[in-house]
Amino acid sequence: MLLVGALLYLALPLDHLSVFPAVGEDEPWIAAASYKLATQGVYGSDLFAGYSGVDRHNYQHMPIYPLLEAGLFKVAGVGVWQMRLLPVVFGLALLLVVFLVGTELGDERIGALATMLLLGLRLYSGNETGILLLDRARLNRYDIAVPVFGLLALWMFVRAARMPAGWRYVLTGALTGLASLSHLFGGFWLPVFFGLLCVEQRSGVGRLRAARLLGLGFLATWIPWLAYIVSGWNDYLGQMRFVAPRFDVFSASFYIDNALHGRGPISLAWLRQIVHELPWNRPGAWSALVGIPIAVAVMASSAVGDRDRRQAARLLGVASVAQFVMFLLLLKVKTDNYMIGLWPLAVLMLAWLDIWLWDRRRAWVRAGVVVLLALILIEGSAGVAQARTSARQTDPYDAFTGEIARCIPPGSLVLGLQHYWLGLRQYRYRTWLMAVNYAHPLYHHDPLPLTGTWRPSSGMRRSGRRSS
Repeated sequence: MLLVGALLYLALPLDHLSVFPAVGEDEPWIAAASYKLATQGVYGSDLFAGYSGVDRHNYQHMPIYPLLEAGLFKVAGVGVWQMRLLPVVFGLALLLVVFLVGTELGDERIGALATMLLLGLRLYSGNETGILLLDRARLNRYDIAVPVFGLLALWMFVRAARMPAGWRYVLTGALTGLASLSHLFGGFWLPVFFGLLCVEQRSGVGRLRAARLLGLGFLATWIPWLAYIVSGWNDYLGQMRFVAPRFDVFSASFYIDNALHGRGPISLAWLRQIVHELPWNRPGAWSALVGIPIAVAVMASSAVGDRDRRQAARLLGVASVAQFVMFLLLLKVKTDNYMIGLWPLAVLMLAWLDIWLWDRRRAWVRAGVVVLLALILIEGSAGVAQARTSARQTDPYDAFTGEIARCIPPGSLVLGLQHYWLGLRQYRYRTWLMAVNYAHPLYHHDPLPLTGTWRPSSGMRRSGRRSS
């Protein structure tokens, strides 16, 4: 079953990978630093050349994904499909890790069913498949790396709890560190593991040692990144001004607004809107909305079989709820892309609930489970077919940017949207965001207005240079 799922997965994201979906603003933005590292040996982004040293050292994104992408560019060259190949690989790894964790927390049936749901459950409508894994695996973004490392950390933590060994806790911490170095919300796993250690039925000394080892593993992965930050501290502060509003953690309204009105998914306003507008003919989305709370309730009850099954269910339920609460309260910007961080836990809970219902050995319950799964897979197949149709109607990115390039004189300095950098990287290309950042007092200490007479700052007058 796992092999079939893996082959099916590879056949879907690789289809029209360089064409569909249309290249968005974040994909070239993320690829720019990887490109410069692969071609010039400098981890910087010329898209923002002149803005807080971004062209010399990039702090705009966490480092794991861009560093891996730089290696891929070095080996395979630079282009749209090369840019998107890394998330395809992470998507395959996520499929395998979900099976591994499902098997560890229950049995192979849970692992196999979770991978099936990950491949076939359609959450949303549109010109993409609506299947979160397949759509996120076609975008050059780092979010998809987080659940791979996070679930591997969970798998290692479970094994450490069952077969105590210090190196397992160190590795759990290191994998958690890699998750957080892919995207900062990967660090949400760290308090989850510390919390689970506190409720283990072991001596305080054992818990304390395990917590120290876990923290040691986490810190070991962060030391190189912290050293890199310190080496360019002022530039780091300048680059972080752009995202500073997302970290207003000392204000109570920050948490309230995030929970109630956070932009994008994973907020109460979003949930209310989804429930109000979701059509009844969407079995995938409704099974998630209804099934996940039921799974949490059953996991919290005593009706889940033997002691090991109860412990595994409680572990999965606590980890999932804790992750959701942190996403709800701590993320101000909640994009659709971030949902891939939570969705693997959701499909594991749904798979666990389906197997629990199946084991009730009631014919009508089993029939209901089979019918629901069939409806989910039929809806998912329709989403895949729709996405393939949209892909065939999408103009290739290289052809589009090639037409633009023919209108630009050689050697030009180009100011444009990030979307087009990859196809126009032969020019000195700067993003419009850099100009906007310079003009905004929140993003630059000495703003340069976009209107009126431009006057260089005192620092620029002394150096004799103008910003690009």
